[in-house]
Amino acid sequence: MAARPRKKPLINLPEHLYYDARWGTYRIKLISGKFRSLGSDRDAAISIAKEYNLIARPRVGLKVSDLLDTPQGDYPNELPFSEHIPALLKRIVADEQPSADLVKTMENDAQRCILFFAETPGSLITLKHVNDYIARFHSDSSANVQNRKVSWLKKLFSYAADESLMPLNPAVNKKMRRVKSKQRHRLKIEWFKAIYDQAPLWLQTAMDLSLQTTHARLEISRIQYSLKKPNSKSCGCYWFDSPQITPFGNVFGTLYIHRQKIEGKEAAHVAIPIGDELKRIIDRSRDKIVSPYVVHRLPTKRSNGLSKEVNHISQLSPDYISRAFSALRDEVGCCNHLEPAERPTFHEIRALAAHLFDIQGVDPQSRMAHTDAKSTKIYTQNHVEWVEVPFAEIKMQA
Repeated sequence: MAARPRKKPLINLPEHLYYDARWGTYRIKLISGKFRSLGSDRDAAISIAKEYNLIARPRVGLKVSDLLDTPQGDYPNELPFSEHIPALLKRIVADEQPSADLVKTMENDAQRCILFFAETPGSLITLKHVNDYIARFHSDSSANVQNRKVSWLKKLFSYAADESLMPLNPAVNKKMRRVKSKQRHRLKIEWFKAIYDQAPLWLQTAMDLSLQTTHARLEISRIQYSLKKPNSKSCGCYWFDSPQITPFGNVFGTLYIHRQKIEGKEAAHVAIPIGDELKRIIDRSRDKIVSPYVVHRLPTKRSNGLSKEVNHISQLSPDYISRAFSALRDEVGCCNHLEPAERPTFHEIRALAAHLFDIQGVDPQSRMAHTDAKSTKIYTQNHVEWVEVPFAEIKMQA
């Protein structure tokens, strides 16, 4: 009578090795008929089981003579692994639906793998191949980059193992390199001023808005001059018919910020009072360009169409704001004594703003849409929860 086929998760285990899902451990059946636990480490259990079978069950254990008779073991007439990579990549993209940029990166990685594994069958790929691959293509790369490439191999091999193109995923035993803690320096006030003084109006506006709101490039790029009513998908200004006089100063309206913290997950909605300083920044940004966005400029050359990150020809993408800030920072030279990776980016304006608000005794957490903010007032408008932050302004000294 034929043995009952194993379940898919156990198909690659050696004979007489079983996984006990109740305890999360592996057990081997000894020739005496008794069972012995081999612990929860899959690789260790497989190694012990193979060695035990080789000695105690010669018909089960794989010998060198078997390899000589069948060069590719359990995979006779096996094609080189490179032949399977295009189909595996297609499946990865279909299953995981990554972004267009990530698809392009994976396509480049796949081409390297096709070149590297042009003559190696999947069943013979080992950890040494993983190490050799990284050494060949990414030896001079940073720890972050090398870790990403190991993760790519783990993903590719996991799909290959799932399709029985290799017995195990050889990349799972590859240790990730230790990544150094963030080295980027905080943006000092004097550096902010030096960059600001040389910046065009649109970049000054972006820097001003980030400083006053504590928000990052994505939110800043989306702020509109006027909203008919607050909504959960737009950033912009809702103006009062007449200014409201408060103990802290005039309030001309509310700047609503919709901050998407993590794509597809938690979002935060912040309502910031528009005082004299914010109104001055917004009024100053208006020029001859007709644009619905406070941070705006017309492209200097003809483009092939709008970026997916913008919906108006005058709107700036978050990446463009960051690149322009960094390029001007280097041109001004205020941070040139630092290594490029250590120089503050546009994002560091958030930390500078939080620091300046903190000095004034204003809790910056609610304004920054941090979920652990304690001094916040939650209210609902148009079925959207908004965090109303207290009136506060930063006035930079000349």
